[in-house]
Amino acid sequence: MMIELKTFLGSAVVHKTLLSKSRITIGRSDDNDLVLANPHVSRLEAVIEQTNDGHKLIDNSRNGILVNNQPVTGSVALPSSCRIKIYPFEIQFESEADDETLTIPLVRKDTAPIEAHDITSHASHPVATHFAGLIGESPPMLKLYQLIQTVGNSRATILIRGEHGTGKELVARAMHEVSSRNQQIFIPVNCAAIPIDLIESELFGYEKGSFTSAQNSKKGKIEEAAGGTIFLDEIGELSLSAQAKVLRFLQNKTIMRIGSAKEFPIDVRIVAATNRDLEQAITQKEFRPDLYFRLRVVQVGLPPLRERMEDIPQLTTHFIQKISTDMGLTQQPLISDDALQLLTSVSWPGNVRQLENTLYSAMIRAPQSPIIEKATLLEDMESWISPETEDEEAPLESLSKQALLQVLTQQQWDTTKAAEVLKVSRGTIYYKMKKYGIEAPRGLRRSS
Repeated sequence: MMIELKTFLGSAVVHKTLLSKSRITIGRSDDNDLVLANPHVSRLEAVIEQTNDGHKLIDNSRNGILVNNQPVTGSVALPSSCRIKIYPFEIQFESEADDETLTIPLVRKDTAPIEAHDITSHASHPVATHFAGLIGESPPMLKLYQLIQTVGNSRATILIRGEHGTGKELVARAMHEVSSRNQQIFIPVNCAAIPIDLIESELFGYEKGSFTSAQNSKKGKIEEAAGGTIFLDEIGELSLSAQAKVLRFLQNKTIMRIGSAKEFPIDVRIVAATNRDLEQAITQKEFRPDLYFRLRVVQVGLPPLRERMEDIPQLTTHFIQKISTDMGLTQQPLISDDALQLLTSVSWPGNVRQLENTLYSAMIRAPQSPIIEKATLLEDMESWISPETEDEEAPLESLSKQALLQVLTQQQWDTTKAAEVLKVSRGTIYYKMKKYGIEAPRGLRRSS
């Protein structure tokens, strides 16, 4: 029987694991099956044992354990789904039998009935979102959620770096949500979209009469965000003169409107983002090094979609639900298995945004179809997909448990090296390990 343990610290999912063992240990010590690294947790906090009727939890703690908000005395039988409170963590416990196929009878007027195994549906499993709607439970995303929880309430300036379409604004909003400023305003500013001659007035505002068209005084975006968070997206595209003005603001935490001789302080949280190689831009004298070091007090890197391929099914479900609502569909379509295999077999140069746009295009092309077919997806993808991809079996399907175990063992459970050998992404390795219930031996677990 499969056991899923999803560990929360506050609202953040900090760990998720699938285990198929008759005895699971939980505690602070590294030799436990589930390690809770916190001084409040005992070295061996609890044991989950399989029984004839299911599972039971044995309390070995100093401070007590709650199951569904009820204190445990000695041991307690666990429901198939429950919450286990081990301060400061909360664990969602789920016990599952073998994977089940959801039978969904669908009939098209012009074809034979659609078999259940030809379609994929996650309708009975709502998509879990984290913080500001971030989706995915791959190891890179779980690390990201933990980092957001750790630095979100810091007063430090944060620099988010990632490729186009990786969700930099969502992460900035998440930083705002977990901070003490979450009841105040969040203002996003796309620096690349503001003309050079207007950047100063947009960010810092102006006084009446400071230039010909200034018929009234106007607050800048930074002043509007007072008490809250301002998100400076594409900050790597600012001109050198604009960079100097932003640097002065970061150094002094004061602003001066155009046409004013008076500076005044502003309390605002700064989160910036870029997909540009700032180090190279500094070398080419296109970005100020002093501003760079002011910005990257805390740096957050976002994983591209090709490194979190196991999140694609969940992202696909989310986008189909969202697009169906936007289109006003009375029934959201399902996605065929071969279509989903196609989505999990390409590298997605445009990342999550490109995945959403591809699904949107497919649903627009066939708005009345109950199934999103592979052929419909290919109509949009053929302009950028590699020719050989169509004929290749998706790595998520072709990679067997035996082959994966063999390569992992040969590579000493280094998932990066295993991915290189198998010519798949590291995300695919994590996905298949989770699917097959494969756990690395205790002394050989890799955090990378």
